Amino acid sequence: MKPAAILTLVLLWLIATVGMLLGWIAFVYAINVYTGVSITAEAALNLILTTFLAFVGLPLVHRAVHRWSWHVRRKQDSGAWRVGAPMPRFGSEPTLPPPRVKKTPGQIMLYVALYAIGIASLLAAYAPLSHQQALNEFLGRFSAGRASFSSLANLVLVFLPMALSFAVLLPFIDADQKRMKAGGLDDAEILRLKDRQEWLTSFATAFVMVGFLAFVAGNMILDHLG
Repeated sequence: MKPAAILTLVLLWLIATVGMLLGWIAFVYAINVYTGVSITAEAALNLILTTFLAFVGLPLVHRAVHRWSWHVRRKQDSGAWRVGAPMPRFGSEPTLPPPRVKKTPGQIMLYVALYAIGIASLLAAYAPLSHQQALNEFLGRFSAGRASFSSLANLVLVFLPMALSFAVLLPFIDADQKRMKAGGLDDAEILRLKDRQEWLTSFATAFVMVGFLAFVAGNMILDHLG
C-alpha cells in the first residue's frame, strides 16, 4: 500500500474516532438533559458501538466474507485448491468481486428478512449494557480462570450461534444443492444458486463475527469504564 493511501486511512480513522467521541458526549448530554431517561456514559457508548456494528459492521464484514468465499470457490473449481488442503488465511490473497447475478424477488425478500433479523438480534443481545453484564457474569460463574472463560465465550458466542445460524440456513443451501445436482439448469441459474449459497454462508459467518465483536466491545467497556 502506498504511503499516501496509508496516510489517508489514518486520517479517516482519526476523523471517525473524533466524530464518534463527540457524538458519544452529545448523545449522553442530550438524553440526560432533554428527555426523562437517565443513561450512563458507558451504557451510551455500548449502545452506540453495538448500533454501529449492527448497521455498518455487519454489511461490511458480510461483503468481505462473501468476496473471500467466492475466491475460495474459484480456487476450488479451478483445481488450485482441494478440499482438505490447508486453506489460505482470510485476506491473505488478492480477490476478485463476486459475479453479478440477477436475484429473484423471493431471494431479495429472503436477504432483507435475514438482515432485519440479524440486526434486531444483535441489538437485542448486545445493545443493553445490562445484557453484557449478565453475559459476563454467566461466563465468569462457569469459568475456572481466564483460559476457561475464553473457551466458554468461544462456545457460547461463536460455535453455538454458528450452529444455530447454519441450522436455519441449511434447508435453503440444501435445496439449492439438490437443484444443481438434478441438472437441467442453464449457466445463469447455476451461477445464481451458487452465489446464493455463498451469500447465505458468508452472512452466517459475518453475523457471528460481528456478534463477537459487540461482546468484546461491551466487555472492554465494563472492564475499563464500568
